[in-house]
Amino acid sequence: MATSLDDLITFCRLHLGEGDAERLVGWIAWRTGRNQAMAGAGPAIDRLRHAAEHWLDDDRRDRLLRWLRRRVAEGAPPVPD
Repeated sequence: MATSLDDLITFCRLHLGEGDAERLVGWIAWRTGRNQAMAGAGPAIDRLRHAAEHWLDDDRRDRLLRWLRRRVAEGAPPVPD
């Protein structure tokens, strides 16, 4: 089953703090060749929603959520340094 945008954001709300969410926005921007500032202003989770919705396709959102789930389950930081 494909990951919806809401699935990804719900997971992030439950498992990522503000700093991790902001780092994830930057990581997505870097991986997609975009400027992090283009995710808008406001809370990091809103910026993350924008990045995931507009910069990632369904397949990338699905892979990102699987990757985040694995990292969190292993006790690793959700976003690499």
